[in-house]
This record gives sequence, C-alpha cells and structure tokens, in this order.
Amino acid sequence: MNLPPAVEIDEVICQCYQVTESTIRNAIAKSDLKDIDSVTTACEAGGGCHSCHILIQLFIDQHREKNTPMENLVHDHAQKVKKKGILSRFFKRI
Repeated sequence: MNLPPAVEIDEVICQCYQVTESTIRNAIAKSDLKDIDSVTTACEAGGGCHSCHILIQLFIDQHREKNTPMENLVHDHAQKVKKKGILSRFFKRI
C-alpha cells in the first residue's frame, strides 16, 4: 500500500463537509479508491459543490502513481473550483 505524502498543513479540502486533506488521502490509501464517487462514499468529500473534485482526483492519481498532466486536471475540474487560491499549493502555475 502506498502511504500518503506527508501533509504539512492539514487543510480543509472539502469545504461543504469540512473534510481535511489527510482524511481524504487516508481514505484513498486505506481502500485503494479509484474514483471521486468512491471517495465521497468513504468520507463525504466531494459530495457537495464539487469544488474539491480537482484535488481529490489529484490525490487519487498521486496514490496510484499516475502522473496526470496538470492541464488535464484543470480542463476536467477547474471550472468547479470556488475557493480561490486552493490550487496554488498543489499546482505552481495556477
């Protein structure tokens, strides 16, 4: 099992349900979750406004050691992001 990367600041990623990064990463690692819907089922993250879907997908991809280009994640999910600046910690060019 891949362990989640160290979380320096356990920031709330899902604002709707107040789910932190470590909770999301731990749920993904514990059950080897492969999609956003399964993360939502496991810990509720992503079940509200969907603004956090881009980061949930990033965490899933990191766990699976999949190097998804940032442009693909942005194209698929960035239009849902409501919390300005949330992506800057994860994506340097956003």
